[in-house]
Amino acid sequence: MARKIWPAMALTGGGVGALDGIDGALLTNGDGAITMMSTGLYHHTLTTNASTENSPLVIVPNANPGTFCWELL
Repeated sequence: MARKIWPAMALTGGGVGALDGIDGALLTNGDGAITMMSTGLYHHTLTTNASTENSPLVIVPNANPGTFCWELL
């Protein structure tokens, strides 16, 4: 399956446009994300290293996370 780059406008909050608001059921290990905020630009990669959320270092999907988490590059 092809990898995808996901855009976001916030790291957390769970709403539309937030990185943690992307449903884990839509994600594939190795996907990337670019989050553009007024405080900076963040690049994350999706891994299966299930971790506790620690923004901006680790972001966990709110819905269907399974073992996925976004790790800051």
